Formats: sequence, C-alpha cells, structure tokens
Amino acid sequence: MARRRYMHLSNLIDFSETSSLERGESSLVITHLTSDSRTAQNGSLFAAIDGNSIDGKKFIPDAIKNGAIAILTDSKDIDLPDHVALIITQNVRAVFAKACAKFWPSKPGFIAAVTGTNGKSSTVEFLRQIWERNTWNAASLGTLGARSSTPHTITTSGLTTPSSEQFFSVLNDFSKHNISYLALEASSHGLDQQRIQGLSVQVAVFTNLSRDHLDYHTDMNSYFAAKEKLFSNYLANGGYAVVNYDDVFGKKLIESLKNRPVSIKTFGEDEAADFYIASILATDFGLELTVIYQEKKYICPLGLTGFFQAKNALCAAITSFLSGLPIEIALRSMSFLTSIDGRMQPIHGHPNGALIVIDYAHSPEALKQVLVSLRKQTGKKLHVVFGCGGERDEGKRPLMGKIAHEFADNIFITDDNPRNESPQIIRAEIMAECPNAIEIGNRDEAIAFAIQQLQEADCLLIAGKGHESLQLIGSETLPFSDAVVARNTVKRLAQSTLIEEISK
Repeated sequence: MARRRYMHLSNLIDFSETSSLERGESSLVITHLTSDSRTAQNGSLFAAIDGNSIDGKKFIPDAIKNGAIAILTDSKDIDLPDHVALIITQNVRAVFAKACAKFWPSKPGFIAAVTGTNGKSSTVEFLRQIWERNTWNAASLGTLGARSSTPHTITTSGLTTPSSEQFFSVLNDFSKHNISYLALEASSHGLDQQRIQGLSVQVAVFTNLSRDHLDYHTDMNSYFAAKEKLFSNYLANGGYAVVNYDDVFGKKLIESLKNRPVSIKTFGEDEAADFYIASILATDFGLELTVIYQEKKYICPLGLTGFFQAKNALCAAITSFLSGLPIEIALRSMSFLTSIDGRMQPIHGHPNGALIVIDYAHSPEALKQVLVSLRKQTGKKLHVVFGCGGERDEGKRPLMGKIAHEFADNIFITDDNPRNESPQIIRAEIMAECPNAIEIGNRDEAIAFAIQQLQEADCLLIAGKGHESLQLIGSETLPFSDAVVARNTVKRLAQSTLIEEISK
C-alpha cells in the first residue's frame, strides 16, 4: 500500500511574504492539495481559484463538505467552521502552484518546455521519440496527455498545461518511474495563470506566434507577453533558449533575452539562424531536410508529411542536442520519427490513391501553413474540411475562410465544437470570406462527402479537431473522431470499388 503524503502547512506556504494565516495553526498537517472542490478529501488544502466567469470562493462549502481542512483564498470575508484554517493571499494561483511544487517535489532531472501557437504537441512528442530512440527514459506532457514508453499509466486533463496539482503530481510520478527526461508543452493560458510556478526548465523553446486565443488575451502583445513568461520566469540561469528566427515575435523574444544569463540557439530559413534550413524537399518517402550548422551540412530524411513538420522535427533535434546528444546523432535520429495522432496524420487506402490528412490546425496561420505545405505535395486538387469552435475567438472565423478560399480548390465548411453558440452563425461567419464553399453542418457527413469527391492525385485536409475524440455541441459531449470517420469512409469506398470491379 502506497504511503500517504503529508506536509505541515508552514512548510507548504511561506507566511513571511505574500500570505497570511488568518486562523488555524501553521503546524496543521495537510495530506492533499486541490483546486477542484469535487476532489477534496479528508486533510485537503483547497485553493479557491477564480475562473474567467466563476468565483472560486463559491465552491469552498463543497470542499469543506468533502473534507478540506484549509482554505487558500484572497478574501477574509468568509464564514468557515472552527476546524478549518484560512490562508489569505492576493495571488492564489501562484501561492498554490508553489505549494504544489513543494508537496510533490520530485521531477525528471532534465526538463524542456515548448511554447508557441503551433507545433508544440509535435515538437514535444518528437523530442520524446528522439530521447527514447537513444535509450533515454523520457516522457512528454501536453495536449496529447502524458506519454512515455515505460509500462505505467498516468492520466491528465484535456488541458495543454494541466492544473498545478495535476502538473506537479504527474512530474512526481514520472520521477518515481525513473523518467529522467521530460518534454512538456507550456500553453499561454497555463503560463498566464501561473500553473507551473515553482518549476525550472533547462531548455525553453519558442516555435512561432500567430493569431489564436484572442478571446482570452485580447491582443497579440498580451498573447506574446504570456508566452514570454516561459523564458523570463521559468528558464534556469545557464539554460538554453531555442528560438524560431523566421518569426517576428521570435526576434522580439531574442531582444528580451539579451540581459538574461542564458544561451540562445536559433533555427529557421534565414541564413543568419544558427541552424540554417537550406531546403525542405518532398520525396517518395516523405521529406528531405537539409540543415547547415557551424558550416557543416546535414541531410536528414524524414518520414513525415507537411513541410512545417520538418521545422518541428528540427526543433526537437536541437533540443535533444542541448540535452546532451551529439549533434550528428540528434539530427540522424529525425529519420526515425513517426507521425502523431491528429498532427499531419495520413489516412491511407483511398481507392483512387488520394492523400487524406488530419491536422489540428485551428488558427488562421496554422491552416495556411498546412494548406501551403500540402499544395506542394498535391498533384491535382486540394480540398479542405473545417469549421471553427464556438465561444472562442470570433475574429479568426472570416480569416480562416479567406485563407481556405485563397489556398484550397474545394472547401467544405462544417461544425467543429460549436459549444453553446449557434452552429449556423459560426458557419456563416466563416463563409463570409469563402462564399463558394459547400456547407454541411454535420461533421461526419461533411468528411464522408469530401472523401467521396477525391480523384487520383488529389489531397484532402480535415482540419481543426486533430486528435480529439469528442465533439462539444450545446451542453452535450459526444464521441467523435475525424480519423475514425475518415477510415470508415475510406473502407466503405474501397469495398464498394472492389465489388464493382468483381461484378464487371
């Protein structure tokens, strides 16, 4: 039976700085930390964290009912039972995250964190694959969950950056299972909300920045400021920053790092980059990447689809080099990378030999990158199926419609995760900039119809949901997978084609 963890309140929270103990004893024994009242138990410290539209303090009674014996909040005006301690601070998120880092102190010895609008999931997964290819015990943590090759299961929420208690407990579990190297995604929400406060990373990676999440950040400068925190607040002194030199915000980040005691490695198609991408070519097996580093040329074959995936793979290889792999081995390891669910994921078997690709692209720049990349690998027509999520950045909808109109031959507008917005209105906002698109609200019908139109040398991109296995419609959460729908449609088409050939 596992030994139950516990700590005294005084060891979890520093009462000499920004927090004060209004009632209760500092010697109180805490056996559990949570910011979710539903998971509170006997001995819990509950952090009343406010959400965008929710007052976390309203859940305090539920937490106490479930066994919480200490409450961390920003208000003294709370009626608590006599046995419950009250801790007051003006920054509940940061104080709670630091407490979690103390409660679950173990973590992998080498941690690399990746931030950016696009490419985070691919980069951390590629980095994990490279480490494991070279027999290093490694894991990745992010949108795709917690992944490692070790025989144990660690579950996380669907958030790119989990809650503080989940984040640090997962790192602690990784350490217990002898994971020495960790690649993690750092989302702008997680960084802005200080969910990983108390963490130090050896390498921080910036992939790119383009419009997304402006329903939360309001403007691009605020969005960038959130991403920048990975480098200003969490990158250890003496660590490395890996930065996309082709990105205007990448150059801005480099300027901001000039006074920090860290080393910077850049990559990109600009010859001034440390890792200069001389070319990316489509081949029969995937891609061929040519990189020049310190005046030496490296030719790297990749079994991947999508030119921008070559950049993500290189980004991972650079990080593995900075973690201790020789440069030749780091770059050579890219040849063994395999595709990731929902990230330029190919669906094979179309009877006409057409290429079908599933990608998570749900921002204007991501959609553009994928379409431009696939155009280079498409012999005839390029088709796209996509929609936009409800209750998210409305301004990107016409932008994505315009990009589809510019870069695709045939467009099918459907539903993504409409949530509690009108699906018809969302589709109309997209189609304002691509009026010739075909509108099919039901997503599985849209995917099936688009696949049926494909001819030899055509390509279809199914964009927006990627790896997701659920669809959020109104208050319902329904099972749904783009990959499953696409595979089933291709299978039916192949069977139909076979029957036709036999009957001739």
